[in-house]
Amino acid sequence: MSRLCGKVLLPFLFLITNIFNLYAEYDSGKFFPSAADFDISNLYLEAYGGLAFPLSFTSQDFVPMTDNGWDIAAGFGFNWGGWLFGFDYNRSMYGQGTASGALMENFVNNLFEFRLRRVISKASFSKLPSWLEIVPGLALGVDFITTDYYTSKRAKADGRLTSVGFGQDGARCFFGKVTFENAFYLGTDYFIPFIEGDFNLFYDNSIGGGLAMFFTANIGIRTYPGAAFHKNRPQKTRKEKARPEPAEKSLPPAFVSPDSPAPVELSIQSNIHSNFTPDGDGLNDLAILTPELTNICEPPQSWKLEILDPKGAVFREYSGSGMPPHTLSWDGKGNGGEDVFSMNSYGIRLTLVPSATDIARTGQTVVIAQDSVKTGIPMLVIIPDKKWKIVVNTIHFDPDKATFNQISEEQRKENIETLDSIALQIKEHPNCLITIEGYANNVTNTERENIRELVPLSQLRANAIMELLSERGITKDILTAKGKGGANPLAAWEDRSNWWKNRRVEFVVEKEE
Repeated sequence: MSRLCGKVLLPFLFLITNIFNLYAEYDSGKFFPSAADFDISNLYLEAYGGLAFPLSFTSQDFVPMTDNGWDIAAGFGFNWGGWLFGFDYNRSMYGQGTASGALMENFVNNLFEFRLRRVISKASFSKLPSWLEIVPGLALGVDFITTDYYTSKRAKADGRLTSVGFGQDGARCFFGKVTFENAFYLGTDYFIPFIEGDFNLFYDNSIGGGLAMFFTANIGIRTYPGAAFHKNRPQKTRKEKARPEPAEKSLPPAFVSPDSPAPVELSIQSNIHSNFTPDGDGLNDLAILTPELTNICEPPQSWKLEILDPKGAVFREYSGSGMPPHTLSWDGKGNGGEDVFSMNSYGIRLTLVPSATDIARTGQTVVIAQDSVKTGIPMLVIIPDKKWKIVVNTIHFDPDKATFNQISEEQRKENIETLDSIALQIKEHPNCLITIEGYANNVTNTERENIRELVPLSQLRANAIMELLSERGITKDILTAKGKGGANPLAAWEDRSNWWKNRRVEFVVEKEE
């Protein structure tokens, strides 16, 4: 009895404990799948059933030819980067039609169909919750009709007093449907429930020809039998304020013999190395980080991926046990939800603790891989479709002045690159007003310093930037300069290591009324 309880309770407890670490079914976040997205463990099985609503024919003036019925189906397929390619058998059966002119009873559709659907999860659409997927799709196939004709005046007039059998002439027709599905990820690929609504259409010639249509509403379950090999979902840690983007399927590692002298090798690479603009406009909004791990005997003990700010401090952190995910999607946010600065480089550091076997084999207690991402000019949304801001700290001035005489050649080049990029971005947003807001860091944390020194200095620097933008073809009529001094600090006065964030320029872009 205790063994039976264990077999029943343990999977249930596993589901409950994982429901707080929700990540969607595999979705690469890209429209076109790649070879790296192909993995045999992404084979799936599914079954579903529900209601079938009365059948109607265009040639019969949309008279409901049947009563309500039921619908069951089962199938299999493959998930390639979020695209579901599958084959289903669907059987829908209806009761005797009661409407005037109805003809059939025991009407049955035997549908053999090819299905193409697209999983849209948080990886593709960041506003979705992690547990919800939207899955639109299409299906094409063949419908083998079977039915009995009851002896109504209509049946006699049409000479239909018998029945139509499976595969009989006049009862084979092409079939298509449009589907819309909501799936729910509950922490495991063994159990993905979904609800689905379908519009079905076929051309029938068993009663004189015509388009036939019906609707179905189903509930079902999709399962990945190879889910045990999906070591792809990072666990949420207490340090993480914002849940990480959905992790994708794990990359099969190159395992080696325990006697092999080959060291553990680790690398990580981003799909974007420059012009990362996470502002929700659909262009370069996600940095897809791809680790690669080879020469291991066993899955590692733990992994930690850190996004480092321009000063080397941890800006965002993900971590987990076992295999690192095949990919992680970084949306440009920090642990506290803060946004990245424009025209800055952010480091990527992946740290891995090998298994005890691999540590004993190689002597490597820690393995580290690194990469970096440079931001472009993200237009951070303040009011959707009306107001945005650009935040930069890469416009350099002489100390305590609004001039550029003492800056280094590297800083001078960085100024040119930043201002050229901002001017180009402004030109791409016509009919907008631009407010240049200069900010400084209040070192003494006093109002005296702010009023006497910081506000006047930041005003002069904002004026200088306005002149530089004017030289780049931006008319002064749309530009306003404001010195904000130590107002609106991004880092608290006690947080000395982050004072650099307070020394910045914000360009507020607002559509003209």
